[in-house]
Amino acid sequence: MIKLISRAAITTFIYANANIVLRIIIFFAIFFCLNIFYSKWETLLITTSPDSLFYLLVAYTLIIFMLLIWVISSFPFFSSFARSKKTLEIKKSIQERSNEYEKIRDVRLHPELKSTSRKSLED
Repeated sequence: MIKLISRAAITTFIYANANIVLRIIIFFAIFFCLNIFYSKWETLLITTSPDSLFYLLVAYTLIIFMLLIWVISSFPFFSSFARSKKTLEIKKSIQERSNEYEKIRDVRLHPELKSTSRKSLED
């Protein structure tokens, strides 16, 4: 029973933070692919022209650094285990009521809507 509850909590946590988890997965996939390519090019450039190895290292480092900043910049948006259930409820309510928001999006279709400042001026 406890395993079921813990798995449900982890699933809810991952689903609530799906964008951030996706960013982390993309970072690791690109990191490992770049690491493989860098090691292949490094061995080739050491034997052919060691002077151009520095440029490859700079390009590799910049790409990895930019990806790392991209992932780290999303960490403040993590929702905790306690807030993940609330986050899912909010996402579902927005998806369910998106048509209602679209209906009032265009103010020209609803000329009877007035801002609060205009209402106070008219009174």
